[in-house]
Amino acid sequence: MPSPTIFSYSLEDENGTKGTVDLFVAYDAATETVASILGAAAAFGGLIDAVTGALVIEFNVKINALPDPSWKDTVVADTDIEKTLLLNFNAADTKYPEPVMVPGVLATLIDTDGKPVIASGAIKALTDAIAAGSGAVYPNNKFLLDLTSLRDAAVTFRKRKGSLKSTRRKA
Repeated sequence: MPSPTIFSYSLEDENGTKGTVDLFVAYDAATETVASILGAAAAFGGLIDAVTGALVIEFNVKINALPDPSWKDTVVADTDIEKTLLLNFNAADTKYPEPVMVPGVLATLIDTDGKPVIASGAIKALTDAIAAGSGAVYPNNKFLLDLTSLRDAAVTFRKRKGSLKSTRRKA
């Protein structure tokens, strides 16, 4: 069963207190465009704005989808969601890295020193695709600066009640 799309509106009152309005919607994915969905979200935002005394400071559209049938359908044995692949990317026009985190990194992608294998294989394919884009989308940071190359990568593990351990490898 598909999940609904969510129009989410962030509101703020005169004291700076924030609230949220979530509206679950359905639409015909075969005929509706991103522009028409954003237009509908903006129209509902106007109706919410007319009802609230707070300021609508932002709205988001979250489109949920089912996993692709080509993806694995069972968990790989001994996968720990807390063992995370941290990929830091260089972004255009800034010295600050942009992190991309992938929880549950496969043990086969970690070398004997506990560092991610970035020179070949699945991690390299992912980092190359992020840096190059797909032709339809181009990964950016939150300021819409292009992610240009992998800066470094690490495997991190958050203990249940402890600090973050990390092993880092330069790209």
